[in-house]
Amino acid sequence: MIHPRRLGSHLQCSAAFTFLELILVLTVVSCLLLIGIPTFRGLAPKYRLRSAARGIGSTLESTRIAAMSRGLWTGIHYVLTPTSRDEADGSYYQIIPPPPEEFPDQPLADRQLLERMSLPSGVRIARVILSSGQVISRGSINLLFSPMGNTGSHIVALEGADERIMCLKMSSITGVIEFFEGSEPAFQHFTE
Repeated sequence: MIHPRRLGSHLQCSAAFTFLELILVLTVVSCLLLIGIPTFRGLAPKYRLRSAARGIGSTLESTRIAAMSRGLWTGIHYVLTPTSRDEADGSYYQIIPPPPEEFPDQPLADRQLLERMSLPSGVRIARVILSSGQVISRGSINLLFSPMGNTGSHIVALEGADERIMCLKMSSITGVIEFFEGSEPAFQHFTE
């Protein structure tokens, strides 16, 4: 605020905030923060769940494309409930690389899995639903993508600490990954 001051015969203006104005602004800002912080904290679990779903979706897409472009079987290894030898606190997933060129028939069990990808805190893989309808809700599972792009369709259901559910549905034939919040999708089975 500008306060006019008279110094002798000249009028001088000084630009400054008074102490009262400063206290008032700090009070208003504090009130806004007190209202806003709980709102943002409530959103954090939702965005952790979405982040985990996007991470898995991105990994699925790149793994499927790698299988088709290289002409070799690749896959993803989901661990829903880790064992003591896993040395992990929660669910995670890893890419199953293609076999080495010098040993193209290498069994899946002999392949060295790539880096373990953990989920954000408070998020776990609740279940994996295969295109056949089989539901995996504990342990681990390997899903393979064929060089032809016709295997590997599945649904991954993620659960947050606040019991929210986020699913992603991977269609290996089309390569489409769909995200569903709060509900579990299913595969449509066509009969002749």
